[in-house]
Amino acid sequence: MFIEGIVKTYNAERGFGFIQCEDNRKDIFFHISDFPNKNQPPQIGEKLKFYVDQNDGKARAKNIVRLDIKSSQLGSTGRIQSTKSKPQNDRGVNLINLFISVGIIAIFISLFIPFATDMYTREKLKKEPVNSSDSMIISSEINSNNSTSNYHCDGRTHCSQMTSYEEAVYFINHCPGTKMDGDGDGVPCESQFYK
Repeated sequence: MFIEGIVKTYNAERGFGFIQCEDNRKDIFFHISDFPNKNQPPQIGEKLKFYVDQNDGKARAKNIVRLDIKSSQLGSTGRIQSTKSKPQNDRGVNLINLFISVGIIAIFISLFIPFATDMYTREKLKKEPVNSSDSMIISSEINSNNSTSNYHCDGRTHCSQMTSYEEAVYFINHCPGTKMDGDGDGVPCESQFYK
């Protein structure tokens, strides 16, 4: 049966002391080797729970449990961690970290959204069937909106039908049903124009 008590005396040089029991028994001898973490010496007044072992007529505390030391204070080495709160980081440092994080996220979004939008548009255009009437309407709309463009959708869908890389780029970005960007990376006709 466990008995509770407090450390009454402790001789650090010799590694032993006595425990005053709660039930007013005679003081019980203990040795530092019976403590669960020998790296932290017992403190006078520290609460303990233990078994009493009778050996050669002498009582000795065994299987000592330290009640005043919380398990959160014990480190992986068995040493008691300091319970003092660590100083908080400077608020300025936290704000800088926050601004850096927000900046990185903003840069990522500003690069990703146009890329994803272009890919979505290309994929949508690839899946649309090519109709000569649609291509004529699209080409007239594009020509009216962008009079400086030399290209227009005229039903061509393959790399072999393109005369330049710029024309292929125009076709995959504006014309439906193109089959010029097989790997979906936004670079059309790689084998034809990039050898």
